[in-house]
Amino acid sequence: MRNRRRALGALTVLLLAAPAAHAASGESDRPGLRSGADPAARGERFALPHRPMIWTDDLTIDRTGDVRPDGSVTLYGSYRCVRDGSQMPRASVLVTLTQGQERHGLGGYDAVCDGLRHRWVIDGVGVGRYVRGPADAEGTLLKYAGDTFAPTAIPTPVSMPMNVARADREVMLLAADD
Repeated sequence: MRNRRRALGALTVLLLAAPAAHAASGESDRPGLRSGADPAARGERFALPHRPMIWTDDLTIDRTGDVRPDGSVTLYGSYRCVRDGSQMPRASVLVTLTQGQERHGLGGYDAVCDGLRHRWVIDGVGVGRYVRGPADAEGTLLKYAGDTFAPTAIPTPVSMPMNVARADREVMLLAADD
């Protein structure tokens, strides 16, 4: 019995090492597939589109936002906040906008954690003097552990925020139609 286990272990090691040894040989029998010919071997990377899984928390920021003559802005995006079991935790979307010397938190949006994708809109009124053009937006989706909307939940004295999703994007601020 003991020798059988050793033999099986040795066979497993050989089978696992065989593909690695073949791959390390460096040359393929097909001319188009020589090592070094593929983009990954040359250090190139392909940018795959961001496609979040339906059971994870996610946050996006739209490519464009609105700016009004008084310098106030409106940004848009979407989020998905997954509930924890049968409870729906409290959550918020927070956004910071940077353009030149201006960098301000625009405020927050109360999120619903039901597992569905929702749109958010945040108006930054009186927080800075933004102008038309490119800006950098940073968004965070926060869940508050221990604080839920479930009717039978016993609230805890302190809700601990957890950063569950983040999005950074360059946005183009366009003149708002007032």
